[in-house]
Amino acid sequence: MALATRSQGKRRAILEATIRVLREQGLGGLKIEDVARAAEIGKGTVYLYFRDKQELLKALVEHRAAEFYADAEAILTEDRPFFERLRELLARRLAFVDEWRGLWGAVAAEVAQGEAKKAWLTGLHERYHRILTDFVADGIARGELRQGLDPALVAATISALGCAPQLPVDREAYLDQLVEIFRKGVGAKP
Repeated sequence: MALATRSQGKRRAILEATIRVLREQGLGGLKIEDVARAAEIGKGTVYLYFRDKQELLKALVEHRAAEFYADAEAILTEDRPFFERLRELLARRLAFVDEWRGLWGAVAAEVAQGEAKKAWLTGLHERYHRILTDFVADGIARGELRQGLDPALVAATISALGCAPQLPVDREAYLDQLVEIFRKGVGAKP
């Protein structure tokens, strides 16, 4: 068990080093040597965990997405009012988008092409969509959202709301506005 834990820790260190190198040097400047240096390991050790740069990048996207989805699930399953949880989720989503601005699409393009890329990205998004769909269904069941809504379609709308504007805006005011628009659109009428 200790070996497996150590192995997972090293894999995580490599992935975290990769995101640091990407932020500093961009995708074009990403070199396995630099990742190894940032992770404080030998270059060969990176290759024990990842076959090549593409596999490393794919694992990075999957790792970061899984972390975000776990955070989202934790937020959305708390016993708090629907719109409080929605606001917290959107704040976390905007932070995630900020972290990946400009990198997500480039990394995804590097990892897969055509139908393989579409299937891979769809697979990544399906977990988030299920989490959101359950969240919406719970909001309907608790009477916080209107009856008759399609939870899957409302979940898709929430997913689309989670993109940060390209123009500078006050983040807190932006989040308040998103939640208010959503509340007026799907919230249960008092």
